[in-house]
Amino acid sequence: MSSTGRPETRVAILDAARTLFEEQGYFGAGLEAVAKRAGVSRQAIYLHFSSKADLLTALHARIYETDVVPAVERHPIWTAPTALDALDATIAVDAEVAGKVWRIHEALVMARRHHAEVAATLRPREDERYQDYVRLARWLKREGALPAQMRVATVADILWGLLSLGTFQNLVIERSWSTERFTAWVRTTVRAQLTT
Repeated sequence: MSSTGRPETRVAILDAARTLFEEQGYFGAGLEAVAKRAGVSRQAIYLHFSSKADLLTALHARIYETDVVPAVERHPIWTAPTALDALDATIAVDAEVAGKVWRIHEALVMARRHHAEVAATLRPREDERYQDYVRLARWLKREGALPAQMRVATVADILWGLLSLGTFQNLVIERSWSTERFTAWVRTTVRAQLTT
């Protein structure tokens, strides 16, 4: 295998792409710049990825493995002793992940408007996240942690909105809150609104 076809070359390309997409956005970062930063030729990129959109979708999958999975492992949600503990773990995971991925998420959102393959890779993750909120809301309901009139779908929608990357960006990035302050605020707000 040539040196440009090796797995470490793929990793170097993904690392370079992440840096440039985060710094310059999807449309600002060209493949020539990615190749230069990775120390490979532009043609080497095409040995691993069929297009810039393909590179971004591969990067999205890698970020899930490197940033999301470890956060979930640090804050176990579905093995928590109670639904309220799972709620706290969910908030901790989402805040931690948001701090790591908000820039690349901006690139994904921009790219999905123009590339169906990016939209197709992003949509299932968003759907999975929402379904996790539904699952958590059902657990909270079963344990009697929600007001009787509170609907599961409403709880999931509230979690979706409060824990969105948009809310994180508004408060942490734009208003200079710390991630810890954001996490505490979401926890307090959610518990005040949702729990009995």
